[in-house]
Amino acid sequence: MRSILAIVVGIGLVAAGFGYIRDIDSMPMVMKVIFVLFGGVLVYAGLYHGWLRIQRRRAYSGGRERQGTARLLKPLDEDDSLAFVLFANSHSEWLMSVDRGSIRKIESGLGDGLPARAYLGDDDRIYGLDIGSTKALPISVGTPYGGKLKERVDWAERKKAEWAARRREE
Repeated sequence: MRSILAIVVGIGLVAAGFGYIRDIDSMPMVMKVIFVLFGGVLVYAGLYHGWLRIQRRRAYSGGRERQGTARLLKPLDEDDSLAFVLFANSHSEWLMSVDRGSIRKIESGLGDGLPARAYLGDDDRIYGLDIGSTKALPISVGTPYGGKLKERVDWAERKKAEWAARRREE
């Protein structure tokens, strides 16, 4: 439902940007460009969300199931709307973002790790994640966490710590 709403609103913004809505056809050109860009991003987000929901349903109905442990990649602040969850089993790890509202009940135990079940698609990516009895709502696909992705996340964490140390010194 959210994906359809995003697509409809995005199409409306694109139509307004191209001047197809009579009441706002006297908009400045900059505003029209902004409407078209935001509308395009909204249509893309709606299509991606719909695709992710379809893949999640496929993974739950016929995907491969993996048992493992889910934990938070980093502690959550009060204003975070999504959480980065690291799912690990005996031989590999996956990183994915999930909606914080869907895991609010079990959020306190995720720091240490909780038993979880992941549902993988044909491409070895996680599309569904059950943490205990709670179904986490994925915002992104769970990608294997290793190699370049792990290096980039570690680099970003180091830089963030360096910047925080500089701010404290100033």
